[in-house]
Amino acid sequence: MRRSLPAVASLLVSVLFAPFVGSAFAQQSAPPIIPKGAKLDIDPTEQIDVSGWWSNGSVLLSVRGDGSFLMWDQPNRYREPTKRGRWHRQNYRTFWIEPYFDPKTPGNAPPRTRCALRRTEGVLLLDVGDAAGLAQSTTPPLAPEDAHVGRWNGPGGTLDLRADGSYSLTAAPPPNSSAQPSVVSGRWTFDGKVIQLFRGEERDAPLRCLPVQRPSAPNADGSKSTETVALTTPIGELRRLPMNGKPAVK
Repeated sequence: MRRSLPAVASLLVSVLFAPFVGSAFAQQSAPPIIPKGAKLDIDPTEQIDVSGWWSNGSVLLSVRGDGSFLMWDQPNRYREPTKRGRWHRQNYRTFWIEPYFDPKTPGNAPPRTRCALRRTEGVLLLDVGDAAGLAQSTTPPLAPEDAHVGRWNGPGGTLDLRADGSYSLTAAPPPNSSAQPSVVSGRWTFDGKVIQLFRGEERDAPLRCLPVQRPSAPNADGSKSTETVALTTPIGELRRLPMNGKPAVK
C-alpha cells in the first residue's frame, strides 16, 4: 500500500524526536534532587506547637489553642488589639491568620496573612506577613501595667486589675446600708503616670487612678527605683493585697 508523502514525513518526525520528547518529559516530572547530606531547617516530621506568644519587639501575636488569635502592632498586650480572628494550620511550617469581618465594612473581607516558621541558628522564628523574626514564648513580654496587677483593697471597696487587661471596681455601700455593692468592669491601661479604667462604652470618659509611689530598696547594682504603695481611686485610697489577704505594703 502506498503512503502519502505527508504521512511518511509525520512518521519520520515521530520516530526521530520521540527519545528527546520522552527525555524532556521525564526531566519535568522527575522529583527534585536533594544534595547528599543537605539538612532542612525544620524536619517535616517534627511536631511544632505554634500556640503561645510571638514577638519581635515591635509586633505581638497571641496564637490560642481554641483556634483564635490576637495581634498588636506594638508589644503591649494591654492595648486594644489591631487584629482579632481565627487561625488554621496548613502544613508543618505554615499557618494562616484570618481576621474577623469588620462590622463597619461588612462587605469587605479582610485579607488573611501567611505565617511561616523557620529555624535560624537553632532558634525557631516566625514571619507574619512583612513582620519578620517573631520569637515564641509561653508568657507575653512584660508591660508597664504588670507592676500593678493584683487586688487593691480599702474602706471604699476593691479594685481587681487582671493580667488579661480586664478589671472590676467594686464600691462598698455606705455603713449600715442595705444597698448592694456597685460594680464597674471593663479594660484598663497604664500610660506611665495614670491608670485608666475604661467602661463598656468607649465614649465614656475613663475613671482615673493615681499610683502613690515611694523609693524602694536599692538594687543590687546600687541603682534606685520606686514602688507603688497605694492607688488613689474614685472610691478612695486602696492598697494591694497579697495572696494571704493582708496588705502587701504597710
